[in-house]
Amino acid sequence: MFKGSAPFKIKLSRDLSKHIKRGNPWVFSDAITERPKKPAGTLAHLYSPKDEFLGTGYYCPNINLAFRMVQLGEKKFTYEMIEARMERALSLKRHLHKPGVQDSFRLFNGEGDSLPGLVCDIYAKVAVIKLDGEAANNFWDPAVIAKWLMKTDLDLHTVYLKRRNNEDEKGQILVDGGEDLTRLRFHENGAVFETHLVDAAKTGFFIDQRENRKLVGDMSKGKTLLNLFGYTGGFSVFAGLGGATQVTTVDIAPAAIEAAQLNWDINGLTPTKHEGITADAFKWVKEQALEKSRWDFVITDPPSFAPNAKSVESAKQAYIDIFVDSLKLVSNGGLFAASSCSGHISFEMFLELVQESLSKARRRGRVIVARGQPEDHPWPLALEEMRYLKFVLVEVL
Repeated sequence: MFKGSAPFKIKLSRDLSKHIKRGNPWVFSDAITERPKKPAGTLAHLYSPKDEFLGTGYYCPNINLAFRMVQLGEKKFTYEMIEARMERALSLKRHLHKPGVQDSFRLFNGEGDSLPGLVCDIYAKVAVIKLDGEAANNFWDPAVIAKWLMKTDLDLHTVYLKRRNNEDEKGQILVDGGEDLTRLRFHENGAVFETHLVDAAKTGFFIDQRENRKLVGDMSKGKTLLNLFGYTGGFSVFAGLGGATQVTTVDIAPAAIEAAQLNWDINGLTPTKHEGITADAFKWVKEQALEKSRWDFVITDPPSFAPNAKSVESAKQAYIDIFVDSLKLVSNGGLFAASSCSGHISFEMFLELVQESLSKARRRGRVIVARGQPEDHPWPLALEEMRYLKFVLVEVL
């Protein structure tokens, strides 16, 4: 499951023992006494300033996150421990696997499943592994993980290791079952989607919005809907299936709009009820506000504005700006859905941003739903940064 190496000692420069024992598995570079010249992904034993052994993890020498805990407390961890965690994750999420109806979900969510840096998503008969950074790539053994996946009861045919899209080699087929990864189809709550898994963002689709897409579908009947930053049309398809009278999807990428139209069509929806627009959503909403365009339901799910803690203040203003412009397009009594995938923006902070946006747009709002990621995206209670997804649905008055 992981690549073995002789562990070395890392010592904390200040006492974070209580913090770590509560379950936070991350140690940053400013909290350790030194950064030895060891390869990324090397096993390390973590000690307190008083030389108390705290646990075992792997070393990340080239980034601010210097150490990721794998095993708290015990001096030795084994393949059997890792396998037990994988089995546990599968047992908790097996209910999401309903072939032909619901066969896309996250099997491993890194630290949330006690598998730091390891993500695995399921799309029908394909498992996609993604490793978070150089150290995770050096620590985990994807070939062994692929063999374990093929032995599960998920009836998998293919396992694909996906790398960053900007790398020369975007991925590697670990187990070849013959699926066309450039036109892979899967199901979500009865809807069908197609993804170019090799080129797509994340592991192939934004699985974490599954429950929110269903909610949008349930509340779209008889409404016009605008899906901003719509990517491949997930919210749009569910709106159409839910009975929306007209759906507009806006995204800056032509390939995303083409994919959104394809996903609309393969679900048997009326082609004329969907309009895909290739445009910069930030500029487009301002133009539509000047034209006094209105929709009954507006969804604004922009890319992350806060990739790190230093960018939080600028991100807050960026969210307010796009939410204010979006709210101007909502009909009186209409619905507005705001979402964020920025882990550095807390849930409480995000609610304040939505409230401030309503005020600046001279609107009032009533919250219908405020929630985060679904059950297949768990996070350690002591690691708030992994509670990244926010989704707030507001009735605009």
